[in-house]
Amino acid sequence: MTFKEFFHKLTSRYLWGNLIAMALVLVALVLGLFLFLNAYTHHGETVVVPDLRGQRCEVAINRLRQLGLRAEIADTGYNALLSADAILDQNIPPGGRVKLDRLLLLTINSAEPRPIVLPDIADNSSLREARMRLEVLGFKLTPVKRIRGDRDWVYRIEAAGREVHAGDRLNVNIPLTLVVGDGVTVDDYGARDSSSSSFDVADS
Repeated sequence: MTFKEFFHKLTSRYLWGNLIAMALVLVALVLGLFLFLNAYTHHGETVVVPDLRGQRCEVAINRLRQLGLRAEIADTGYNALLSADAILDQNIPPGGRVKLDRLLLLTINSAEPRPIVLPDIADNSSLREARMRLEVLGFKLTPVKRIRGDRDWVYRIEAAGREVHAGDRLNVNIPLTLVVGDGVTVDDYGARDSSSSSFDVADS
């Protein structure tokens, strides 16, 4: 092979095309290796979950994004002391360590209280049990109303002067009145009436 033929092959488009293709493949391999090492380095990396309670929803979500975490509104509640859209609770407690891209479920404050389903209490609970069950749900109670019947047995529940029943959806801001027995039975009333009549006859 003469020098002229060698130089001609060295400068041919086919050869340079192969060299360029090999260079591109090499660059792609280097970039791929760099990305793999970067991902491997961050694999298993954890971050501390911040305390989001009381913060506005938008502020809390942006804060989580900056930390490499995701957020989703999962539920609503009501707290009269906080502004609407404030974070009430989070499914992962503050201070916990989680991996990057972890999803946090948030409970936000609604503008008004969510209606609560009234449990089956009327003619099914004592006064003490009824108070405990209703107060846990957030209901406020007025002084009880007494009627003739078994002592401290709940016969019905009233809200704003009307009777409400199990399954009704009620605003927790409307106070409830428990109508309970006074412990005086029908026989007691009969005995009182009889004694009163006998006394009247004796006086006459």
